[in-house]
Order: sequence, then structure tokens, then C-alpha cells
Amino acid sequence: MIAAERVAERSRVLQDEVTAVLGARWIATSVVVVGALNYAYTLVLTRLLDVSGYATFAAGQGLVVCTAAVAVVTVPWMLAQALARARSDAERGEAVRFAVVTAVVGGTVAAGVVGVVAMEFASTPTTLVIAGSTLAVYVTRVSAGWLQGTERLRTLAVLITAEAALKFGVGLFFVSALGLGETGALAAFGIAVLPYVFFRPRRFRDGRHRTWRAVSVDRDLWRRAGGVASLQGVVAVLAAVDIVLVAMLPTDRAAAASYQAAVMLGRVPLFLAGAVSIAFLPALSRRRAGDPLTAGALRMYVTAALPLTVVAATVPGAVLTRVFPSGYETVATLMACTATSGLALGALVLLVTFAQAVNDYACLRTLLAGLALYVTALVSGWVTGGVLGMAIGGLCGTTAALALLAARHARRHGFGLAEQPFGRMVIPVLVLVGGLVLLHPYPVAWFTAALAVTAAALWRFFGLRREAPAPVEGPEPDGGASPRPAAEPVADRRRERSSDRRPYWTPDGHDGRTAGRPGAPSVVDGERPAPLLVDAVWRGRLRPARDEELLAALAEARRNQVEGRLARAYPRQLAATLTEVELATGLFRRNLVESTDRLRAAGIPTVLIKADLAGDYVYGNFDLVVPPGRLRAAQAALDGWYAHRTTYWLERSTKVLLEPPSGPAAHLHGSVSWFGVPVVPTERLFDRAERPASTDGRGDGCAWLTPCPSDRLRIWLAHALFQNLSLDLSELLALRPLLRPEVLAEARDEAAREGWCTGGRQALAAATEAMARLDRGESVPLPLPLPVRTSLRAGAEHSGHLLVEGRVRAATREASLRIPLVMTKRLRRRVP
Repeated sequence: MIAAERVAERSRVLQDEVTAVLGARWIATSVVVVGALNYAYTLVLTRLLDVSGYATFAAGQGLVVCTAAVAVVTVPWMLAQALARARSDAERGEAVRFAVVTAVVGGTVAAGVVGVVAMEFASTPTTLVIAGSTLAVYVTRVSAGWLQGTERLRTLAVLITAEAALKFGVGLFFVSALGLGETGALAAFGIAVLPYVFFRPRRFRDGRHRTWRAVSVDRDLWRRAGGVASLQGVVAVLAAVDIVLVAMLPTDRAAAASYQAAVMLGRVPLFLAGAVSIAFLPALSRRRAGDPLTAGALRMYVTAALPLTVVAATVPGAVLTRVFPSGYETVATLMACTATSGLALGALVLLVTFAQAVNDYACLRTLLAGLALYVTALVSGWVTGGVLGMAIGGLCGTTAALALLAARHARRHGFGLAEQPFGRMVIPVLVLVGGLVLLHPYPVAWFTAALAVTAAALWRFFGLRREAPAPVEGPEPDGGASPRPAAEPVADRRRERSSDRRPYWTPDGHDGRTAGRPGAPSVVDGERPAPLLVDAVWRGRLRPARDEELLAALAEARRNQVEGRLARAYPRQLAATLTEVELATGLFRRNLVESTDRLRAAGIPTVLIKADLAGDYVYGNFDLVVPPGRLRAAQAALDGWYAHRTTYWLERSTKVLLEPPSGPAAHLHGSVSWFGVPVVPTERLFDRAERPASTDGRGDGCAWLTPCPSDRLRIWLAHALFQNLSLDLSELLALRPLLRPEVLAEARDEAAREGWCTGGRQALAAATEAMARLDRGESVPLPLPLPVRTSLRAGAEHSGHLLVEGRVRAATREASLRIPLVMTKRLRRRVP
């Protein structure tokens, strides 16, 4: 039992890290795009503005970014945490009101302070623009917190990217077309946040009339808001004080602009640290201080930030002169200091995040001491050596502040660095530094090497998968007993060369006649070992597995919703997971019965889609389709059963999520559609639906229907084509028994009638090819991504069909949404 608890705890730690890494990659993807747009914006403005105008713009941008850094973390984080902990609509409404009032009051104060500072270096119109942009950024952060609190991180990432793109376009239009100079470039900051208005929090009905002035008196909310604002305020000052200071000091404007440009290029690690902090903060907040998850966050940051810092610090002057115009000659000299200080500043941001996660706001004193050292070093450096001395002083001051905070954190909390291979990075980093320094006199060779290093760093951060540890010899799990295989092996499929010998909708020539049958032949013995998850879940083969290998397989199984099958294959080592899955499945069946019984009593039939009643169910909601025009009546019938109601803005007229106090939610669909575009006709779905056996074995006990086999096949494929752009292992398992000639032929005819036959055939081809590879024990990326061209073709084919049928609105909606949705989905990186 102790071993099972230890495995369960390690599984929870790993799952927390996996979830955080996924979120970090989403946010980091948007940060990379935003960083590229911001750098492009900055570089273009160096050519559109004169040196004096650019210095004013950079100082104003520094002020906006400095104050926005406080708003970006304080208001959203506080609101997201309050929404996650709220147990009623009244508490959610209270949290939203508190966030709105805090954002408006804080934004007004911040705008006033920024305006006073901006008057020292900017004209009156420019000062007003800087203050107004600051207020706009503060107010719209409430929408960001709403998205984060409702776990719509992908939407948040896309919105962050859209903000940067809008700023880029509007700013260039104001500067180049209208001739507004630095004032127009700064006005774009306030205009770019307007899309957040469309994602403002919805109103909660709590039975009481409450005004926005009725701010919560919850001391914990005020203490948390004050603590976060204080910490992030000091961090923001650390990040921006040198940019503002160099614009205010009596120094050469060209030298000041060069310093500001060098700082902007050297702050890439700061953006990476921000992405890691946003993603890891929720998981860190659920765990104790010094947890190994802390080391995971540090490792993810250092993996990408360290190589990028080395590249920035060693960039030759010949490369920078091709990027910057004349007047920025000293950028190359300053880059070594500004890039290294950027790395230290990013690490300091992570340390502050670790402190926030455990409510350690007392570190503010240490942080203030570090700020004092930093400002002193900046001023001393400027007095001693001008702009170059300021860069050196900034490096020394940042390093000193980081050392102070790191020493305090290590003494109080630790870093969870046990069993973390940080020492292995020392030699590669030294080799990297030495190699780029040696190539410094040769710009072309340096550029080639730097490009390779940057690509490798980003690949490790965004796309590298962990390989499962190799199995070790040992006793059979569970004492040599052979548990029930999780799934029957799939037969090898023959390829028929003549087109008249295979069904039309059977992709890539696979016959499909033996697919999924219990007597299908298996793969011969003696082949190379397959991944543990594939062996145990897909092929039903068990082999000894140590804890580390099993935990890695469990993390992959959770991403593919087959953790129950894996746990049944290793019931002793994954006893806690097995109990968790059985509990989740029991809650699913209970909630399904309760909700459908209520709907049947109200005279509303339902069809359960995308669910296997014979297996496990670990997803967060289950999907029920109601007849056309009965969606509102279905919601009314479930009043009192659910505690919270949620809709997605793109599907608010066709879908609603009803969350009970415990267990999975009921996802009601007015039609089988994705993003408001109908795919499978609801009337035919109900006409062909079947009554399943009840969960207790009685044939007449179920209050719901299930789709016929060909409808089930098309719904799985349509869900992959029009929504997820992928098929996970549980979906491949659900598709496998449906690959029968008669089902394929009927599904082909129905898909042709619905207008997406070609896309469905290509998706099925990708699925069956993956199944054949899994049968052979070959490595397959799971979840299996569908080619982008397949989804784009399916969207074009289906929208054209809708247009021919005269459904212009649905066709226009699909055509306008397809490319953005495909791009958004492809931004998601699969977690290792």
C-alpha cells in the first residue's frame, strides 16, 4: 500500500508538471509570436522615427510595459484563483466585481503616476496617450483573468497574439500614413486591447441586487491583491527603470537609443519566464514550498533561456549593423551585458512566482533591497562610464538582486532540485559559449551556428518529447498474474491493388473486413519491443515495467484518456489510478442516469454521443444531443440538477455546459455541430438511433439513445476533422470495431449526402494507417495529429456543400472560421 501511495503521489506530481508544461507552451507560443511582432515593431520604428522620437517612444513604451506588468499579473491571477475556488454564482459575481473595481481604481492611479513621469520627457499629447493606454490595459485585464479562470487558455493565447498584431498594424498606420510620430506609435497600445472587450465577464445572478461599488470586504482577497501588486510592481520597476532612466539622464540621444534597443533584444528570457510563471503558478499554488515542481519550472526556463542568452551576448557587430540603421553603432558593445542581465531578470521573475505560489509576500523586503542595489549600480555605472557603464552596472545590480532573493528562497523553501540533472548542463553551455566566441570574427559562420542553437533551444522548449525509460528485467507485475487484456489486437490489413476489390470509402486500400474482430490474427512474436502504452493498451501485451517507465506511460495515457486500461493492466503498481478511474466512471454513469431521467420525464429524448458505456469514462463532461428546438426546454428540465451553466461564445446558440456539484457535466447539443456549423443532421440521428442496454444489464432501463454504427463512425471522424484536428488513443479504440465493410459503405453514403466525404475518407485513411502501425508495434505520435490540409479541405468541401444547399449563413461561418481555427489548433504543442 505504501508503494501504491508513493506511485500515486509521483503520478500526481508528474501530471501537474505535464499540465503546467502544456499551458506554458500555449502561452509561450503566443509570447514568441508577440515578441517577434514587438521586435519587428521596434525595428521598423527605428527607421520611421528619428533618434529623438524613438527615444521618447522607447521610454513611453517602458512606462506602459512597466505598469502593464503589474496589471497583467495582479488582476487576472487574483480573479482566476477566486473563480476557481468559488462554489456559487454569488461568489463568482463577487470576485468579478472586486476585479473590476480593483482594475479601474488601480488603472486610474497608475495612469496618473505614469502621466507625471512621462511629462519629464514627452509632450502633453504624448503624455495623455501614455496615461490613457495605461488605463485601457488595466481595465481589460479583467477579461484576461476571466479567460484564465474559466480555463480558456488557448483563447487567451490567441487574444494575446491578436493584441500584438493589432498594435503593429495600427501603430505603423498612425506613424507612416497619418504622420503622428511617437504619439501615434504609443496610441496603438491603447487601441490594441479593444478585442478584450468582447470577452468581458458575464453577469452572475445571485438573487441580490449588487452594484459595482459593493466591493468585497474579504480580507484575503485584499491581502492577496496587495501582495501580488507589490511584488509584481517591484519586478516591473526592475525591468523598466533602466530604459526610463537612460532617457531622462543628460546623455547623448543616439547612445540612449542604442542602450534601449540592446535592452529590448536582451529581454527574451524575461518573456519566457513570464510564460512559465503563468502556466506553473496554479500547479505550484496547490503544492507545498520547495516541491520538485519548482525544479521543473526552472528546468523548462533554463532549457531555452540559457542558449538564447549566449546567442544574444555573442552577436557580432557586423550582424547588428545590418539590422539597425546608423546611429545605433554601440548596440553590439552593450548586448553582452543586457542579454546576461535579461537572463538574471527572468530567473528573478520565477523566484517571485515561487514566493507568490506559497503566499510568501514577506520576500518583498528582500526584493526592495535588490531594487535598491540595482538602481545604485545603474547610477554608479552611468557616472563612471556613461551608457556602457550603466549596462555593466545593470548587469551587476541584477545579479546581486537575484543572489539576494535566491539565497532567501533556498534558505526558507528550497528549490526541489533533488534528482534534477542541472549539473549536466554546465559542460554543454561552456562548449556553446566557447564555440560562439570563437566564431565571433566570422559573421556568416556565427550566424549559421546561432541559428542552429536557437532552433535546438526552441525545439526542446516547444516540441521535444520525453522518451519512456527502457524496461528492466524483473518479475511480472502483479506477481506474474495475467490481467485481462485491455484490448484485443487488431488484424494485419491487406492491401488490395485493384480498386474494384475494396470498398470505396476504405482508405489507402485497407480491406477492413477483419478489423476489430476477436479472431483477427496478431503480430508475430520476435519483433522489436513496442512502447509500454501501445503494448499494454492497444495490443494487450504485458511486460515488466519499473515505476519511472510506468509513470511516463501513465502521463501519456492520461493525454489519450486510456489511463483506466493501463491501470487494469498493472493493477498493483497503479492501484490509486485504478480507484480514481472507477470513481470517475461511477460518477459519469450516475450523472448520465440522473440527467437523462429528468429529460425523459419532461418528454425530451436524448442521444449520447462520443461515449463508450462498456468502458471507462474519465472526461470532464458527456455529450447529449436533444431534438431541434428543444435546447432551452432541456435546460429548464435540468434546473436544480446543475449548479453552474457555461456557454462558449462561438457556440452559445447550439451548446450549453451544465455542471452538477460533483462529477462530469452534461454538455447539451442542439445539433451535431462544431462552432455552430451543423455536420450530422439531427433528425436522421434520432431516426436511426438505438436503445442500448442499461448499465445494470436490463435492456429497457436506459433513458437515452445511442447512434447507429455508421453515425458513430462519422461523429468520431467529424469531431477530429472539425474540432480537435487529432485522434487520441481512446478514439482509435472506439473506431476500431466500426471498420466493417457494411458500416464503411453506409458511412460513405451519409458523408457524401452531408458534404464532407473526401475529408472523412482522408481522416479515416490517417486513422487506419496509424492502427496498422500500432498493430506492428511501431511508434505513433499520440494523440495522432491530422494533416492541416485534410481539415482545410474538409472545411472547403463542406462549406461549398452548404452554399449549394442555400445555407449561406452556415457556409459563410464555416469558411470564415476554418483557417483561424486550424491555425489556433495547430499552435498547441503536445506534452511530452
